[in-house]
Amino acid sequence: MAKLAAVGAALGAALSLSLAVSARALVLPEAAVNQAPLSRADEAAALDNVMFGPHHLDDDDGRGTSSAESFFGAVSALRGHVHEDFSRAVADLVGLGYTGDHFDNPHDHSDEAGGFTIYELITRSKFTTKFAKLVNDHPAVVHLLNSTSANYTLFVPIDKAFEDIPDNHEKPTKAFIESALLYHIGLGEYPARRILHTYTLPTAYDEDSLGGEPQRLRTSVNLGGVKINFYSKVVAADIPAKNGVIHAVNNILVPPPFIGRIITLFPDRFSTLLLAYEKTDFVKFIHGVHLNGSTVFVPTNEAFSWLGPKANAFLFNTDKGHKYLKAILKYNIVPNATLYTDAFYDQRHGKQVGELASEHYDLPTLLGDAHISVDIARVLGFASMKVNGLSRVVVPNGVGKNGVIQVVNRVPLPPRKGHRHHHSDDAGGVEIKDLMRRLEDYV
Repeated sequence: MAKLAAVGAALGAALSLSLAVSARALVLPEAAVNQAPLSRADEAAALDNVMFGPHHLDDDDGRGTSSAESFFGAVSALRGHVHEDFSRAVADLVGLGYTGDHFDNPHDHSDEAGGFTIYELITRSKFTTKFAKLVNDHPAVVHLLNSTSANYTLFVPIDKAFEDIPDNHEKPTKAFIESALLYHIGLGEYPARRILHTYTLPTAYDEDSLGGEPQRLRTSVNLGGVKINFYSKVVAADIPAKNGVIHAVNNILVPPPFIGRIITLFPDRFSTLLLAYEKTDFVKFIHGVHLNGSTVFVPTNEAFSWLGPKANAFLFNTDKGHKYLKAILKYNIVPNATLYTDAFYDQRHGKQVGELASEHYDLPTLLGDAHISVDIARVLGFASMKVNGLSRVVVPNGVGKNGVIQVVNRVPLPPRKGHRHHHSDDAGGVEIKDLMRRLEDYV
């Protein structure tokens, strides 16, 4: 029982550990890429440039979504092992599998493995004993992984994933452990081939702060392989089961914290945004807003620089400017609607949309009746997201407890008066008069 309690306590410490690893590795591109308004005619060309331009080999996500690995996750693929990791990643993605350091090659005995449920496989494996012990203490999770009424995808942490957990930690509650276990279970079957074109997937953990919708896992594919939530790497893929598929991962997955907490972990990249929150007392405001999910467009420091020195001086250094700054912050939050690259939770009408129904969204914001537009362009299964036809989402789908973070390379602003569409501003920045005209109705 002592060993079981220790393993259970490990999940509690895993959250702080994984967040600390993420914070150490935060790096964003030095300069924003110039963007033109998105149109149907140039979607393919724009996506081709994003996915196959000279920066592609440094990106986390080979699906055209920018350098996410260097953003949140620890950089685990050393340059000297790029070729080896790439070969393994390709083998996994085409369903061949490989003999990893910590897991048997599932394809050597795929027929045998496919005759067992997910639960039976993890309890029989010598590589997943610690996770299996946790599962055994939660009958509801046992039932789910043993059920053949539906298919699931389990991202199971290998035993080595528990080794780096510090000993001096508080024991988490049983409810927290069960939530964490459910968060490892994807709803539906996601073999490696499908993950290649998947950006997020729903889990068996229903999040109250998302209106009771399934919390999601973020997937990314790069030369180092497949990663879940930026930091947990798939070390063995496509272990077949009677009721789905298993992927082994090298880090424990924990339900994400609140969006605000995530932003504060990266002051070197979001210090300007954090200063804006402080100048406008925005934390007090947002705590008074009831949300069932949200989409938060988070500008980087470079995104604020794009506004220009005059506009920034006005916004941050004058009492009048603080009112306009607060309006911008409100405009960057979509309440009760959580838009991922490949899913949409719409709590405004009390229903879940699920898989995306369209490629264009006109969404309400916290800034009165001001709406923000989002276009998702898709080519051959790859996707790119733009906001107001101008701001490019450079790090998509940062899953949070109460919504999703979409990191943008330019600060989204409401359209000019009398204009239905958003227009690109000069490279020299935004004029203060123009900024005031855009926002004066909301100040």
